[in-house]
Amino acid sequence: MTSDSLKNIENLVINTFKNALINGDITFEGFKTVEQLIDGCSYQIRYVPNIRKKPEKDDVAKIDKDSLAPPYGHNLQVCDIPNYGLNQTTYVILLNKFPATKNHFLLLPHGILKKNIHMFSSLFFSIDFTKQSNILSADDLSLIYEILQNYRRTKIFAFHNCGEDSGASQKHKHIQFFPVTENEPPIDVYLQEENNYDRANQLIQVPWAHFVISLHPPEQSDQLGNYLIDRFIQLLDKMFSLKEGKEFDRAKASYNVLITKKYMHLIPRSKDIFVLPNGSHKSVGSTDYAGILIIKQETDIKELENVGVTNVLLAVGRKKDENNEE
Repeated sequence: MTSDSLKNIENLVINTFKNALINGDITFEGFKTVEQLIDGCSYQIRYVPNIRKKPEKDDVAKIDKDSLAPPYGHNLQVCDIPNYGLNQTTYVILLNKFPATKNHFLLLPHGILKKNIHMFSSLFFSIDFTKQSNILSADDLSLIYEILQNYRRTKIFAFHNCGEDSGASQKHKHIQFFPVTENEPPIDVYLQEENNYDRANQLIQVPWAHFVISLHPPEQSDQLGNYLIDRFIQLLDKMFSLKEGKEFDRAKASYNVLITKKYMHLIPRSKDIFVLPNGSHKSVGSTDYAGILIIKQETDIKELENVGVTNVLLAVGRKKDENNEE
């Protein structure tokens, strides 16, 4: 049964974001966009000033603290989704503290409280969390899709950066939701109705390995998780059958997942950072493969234009295996 919070998720996110801005719990200064048209796709280079304050992955690793563990930042928590799915997991929805767009938010499973006994017999508690490198579960996918369905006024996509080289900056499992305009994300231009992605297949218009499958979910909500995990496994099977370069270590594979109401994407990765000619380090994640390349320094706009966005995406992705196309 869909909770009241889930049914009203769009309004809850909008109101929480507005309140957090007023109270200074998040900052969002808008963004500047430059487009680069390549092979029919208007890729965006998006300069977002406020993400300069976001800690880099190496800085996060040095801090022995899970920044996504409760207690959550004041005014950042949107709602809980309690006892969801087959595993009866409680999820929390939080605003992204460093939003790259308005109403940018996160979904993550609550950590499990564990009782521990210190070597000197003192009792303390710790919280075990699901790792970002863990694959999406049937419950994760079902809830992601329900959130997408309950966004009725605004177009939105979900994404998961999975693995060391995926662009993820946090070790705590979280899925992000990114509101866009009707003509976004730019990569959608390649997904016209005449293209057939009923089975997992390569996105033919790009030079990097990028697998897509269409979504036609069942009407019965209790079958949604099984349907989506089956589609996801088809994408994973395609990725693991890549012959280019070294074979995948399935336990350590890095990839990006994009999910819209109509499609699921999976993009295997080779590294997470592209070094621009001026020395700037561009972290590459899911939004970049959706066609929105986010940068935190305005001077990097010209650098990215000169390199070419598709050259960046190919360099940190995996080369397309022609034998994997059907």
